[in-house]
Amino acid sequence: MSVSEAATRFAPAGITWWIAGGYAIDLFLGWETRPHSDLDVEIFRRDSSVLFDIFDGWDIHVVAEGRLERWTNPDDLARDVFGVWLRPGPREPWQVEIMLTDGDYSQWRFRREPSITMPGDRLIRFTPYRIPYCTPEVQLLYKASAARSKDDVDLVRCLHRMTTSQRTWLAEALPKTSPEHPWIKVLSASLGGFYE
Repeated sequence: MSVSEAATRFAPAGITWWIAGGYAIDLFLGWETRPHSDLDVEIFRRDSSVLFDIFDGWDIHVVAEGRLERWTNPDDLARDVFGVWLRPGPREPWQVEIMLTDGDYSQWRFRREPSITMPGDRLIRFTPYRIPYCTPEVQLLYKASAARSKDDVDLVRCLHRMTTSQRTWLAEALPKTSPEHPWIKVLSASLGGFYE
């Protein structure tokens, strides 16, 4: 599924949604940095049942204990489910992954460390075409938990465009989840050594 196809589906739904993952980094930078194998869309957990309307008739699965399990009842979703995979039918390829997040528009919470929060109007940015996407400091925090070489590149690319406020937020949040993360020194250097 493309970003524009996702926007066509989600825009009329009346819920808060935004592009996440690698595409969010691309939307922030303003260009496609590399091919992506999938599209991630994020919504608040409280809105999850609306997926059955947005994707009426689709094959919907949740990630539960490392396995994909069919999800058929919109009112039955375990608290430990954070990923929903969708495809038009059982024999079709997966089209999109929906990430479920805690909190609401007034206060998003990072599920791996609930003390890390951000108001929705800072979490969600918009392209000139009004496509909502995850602000880079939060997207990089997600990526940091299992950073690969391509995520290191994303950090460096974003640092040049992020504001001091964005870099400071990430520099303060990252030690709460990964105190020895190598990105901490990079962020500190970008802020003039303030966090060393």
